[in-house]
Amino acid sequence: MRSARQIRGLGLALLPAALVLAPLAYLLALVLEAGPGTLVTAIGRAGPLELLANVGLLAAGTTAWALLLAAPLAWLGTRSDLRGARVVQWLAPLPLAIPPYVGAIVYASLLAPGGLVDTFLGGFSGGPSRAISGLLPIYSLGGGIFVLGLFTYPYLFLLLRAALLRLDPALEEAARSLGQGPWQSFLQVTLPAARPALLGGGLLVFLYAVVDFGVVSLLRVRTFTTVIYNYLLAGFSLAAAAGLSLVLVGIVALLLFLQQRTLGAGRYSQRGTRSGTSPRVRLGSWRWLGWAYLLLVLTLSLGVPLAVLAWQVARLGSPAEIAAFLGSQFGYLRNTLIVAVGGTTLALAAATALAWLASRVAGATLAGAFLQAGYAIPGTVLGLALVGLYLRATPWLYGTPLALAIAYFILYAAPAYQGARAALAQVPPSLEEAARALGRSPLQAFREVVVPLVRPGLAGAWLLSFILSVRELAATLILRPPGFDTLAVRIWVHMMDVGPDPRGAAVALLLVAAIAVTWLLLLIVRPPHTPMAFT
Repeated sequence: MRSARQIRGLGLALLPAALVLAPLAYLLALVLEAGPGTLVTAIGRAGPLELLANVGLLAAGTTAWALLLAAPLAWLGTRSDLRGARVVQWLAPLPLAIPPYVGAIVYASLLAPGGLVDTFLGGFSGGPSRAISGLLPIYSLGGGIFVLGLFTYPYLFLLLRAALLRLDPALEEAARSLGQGPWQSFLQVTLPAARPALLGGGLLVFLYAVVDFGVVSLLRVRTFTTVIYNYLLAGFSLAAAAGLSLVLVGIVALLLFLQQRTLGAGRYSQRGTRSGTSPRVRLGSWRWLGWAYLLLVLTLSLGVPLAVLAWQVARLGSPAEIAAFLGSQFGYLRNTLIVAVGGTTLALAAATALAWLASRVAGATLAGAFLQAGYAIPGTVLGLALVGLYLRATPWLYGTPLALAIAYFILYAAPAYQGARAALAQVPPSLEEAARALGRSPLQAFREVVVPLVRPGLAGAWLLSFILSVRELAATLILRPPGFDTLAVRIWVHMMDVGPDPRGAAVALLLVAAIAVTWLLLLIVRPPHTPMAFT
């Protein structure tokens, strides 16, 4: 028999999950209304084996590439004596500020046959060159992996870095005192403690590659999302697109189940409260290799895109004309921040509550899985589903900023939940039990004991969801109120609707600057009596 407190907790856990399940239920209703044959016909016409192979290779390759980029960066910044690491740690997450479809446009302009690189090399050979485009075909599955990994590795970086900062240094010190070297200590102590962050961040990257539309459509990679878009564009009906979307949700559900089984096989809590004071590993002569790696990653993911965008912005005219144009975009920046902050804060609050309840209330873990299902819904289909729901159930909500904020909550509660869960996994329940024994209520124990320990991880989770919300495009195009454009919409208008335009590059740079300022504020603000969240 469940206690009244457990029943109330389960009820609270199901509320945010129900908000995500509502559009899924609407999609299922569309499929059932059209008949059971619709789903079978839609999947059969799409070529499911080819799609599954493409999506599996794309997602697995992107995850491996992102891990290769993120793990050394996180370790160098938190465990090495590399000088200037703090500056690098501020720059490393900034590729998240660049929408991947903008990155795809940049690298396609560079590496496509007859692109900027081929043109540049042709100037030396005196004729057309295909040296780069032939060696690195950007319009391919490999090109999609390359671009997606470059702009999604910060998911892994932020979660890994927060996990390394939270790790009690006494554990590593104990391993060292037993005669273990730096690498043995890393493999036997640090890596197991960071396992929740590795799994959570890896899952986010994998899922992003599964549901991405912008990059794969620009680089001509056939996946579920491109087929769904073609179904909608060709008038094959929303029901067929909804059926394929439900297949994506099923894939995500399977991945979440496998992650739950993996995390449930062991404990990943730390037995102390100190963090961020682990001894630094001396790199010695290896420091030059460390710097070379950092510069290479930042050049590919940040330097090259920003340089190309800046070159395009310079074509706008004089500095005064550029400044006047950027000034005219601040209204769109305000719109972006209003809906992104609202949706992200709602997502983090719900995700933290569910992650906390998951280890205390039966059924809350399932509610957490439901909460993350929205990450698998293509933005276009979610937008159409929410339009139908709003018009039928809450017409007063349709066409308001709140409707858009709810869409961001549905789409990006998964990153918030993964971040909150990874942070809470390192806090042993015995700390809360000790606070309860001293007379604290469950809420007081959570606020006074758990929150100070997990605040760095929660800040990272909020930032992940915020950046994704700021640059979201597909659902925003459908749900935004009239005249309520966001920066992502303006980038799309200038770079994809009317063709490549220097104004789109200027708006993209403004978006990067907005996220950079947000990240800098999180670096500067130090919560009282807690470890610094990002240093």
